[in-house]
Amino acid sequence: MDGISQVSGQNVSSATQVFALKKSLQAEGQSVLSLVQGASDTGTQISQASNPAHLGQSIDVRA
Repeated sequence: MDGISQVSGQNVSSATQVFALKKSLQAEGQSVLSLVQGASDTGTQISQASNPAHLGQSIDVRA
């Protein structure tokens, strides 16, 4: 009986580890999504800045 309880305990432990891994991956995915959304919001704010129209349109290549 002791061998059976050890195998059963390993299955429960393995299932718990898989569950914890899935939850951590889900949480990580949500945090990455919020970071990407924040970055795109910042990009929108930058493009709507109140700078004059001529700024940032050309690059001076002479030193």
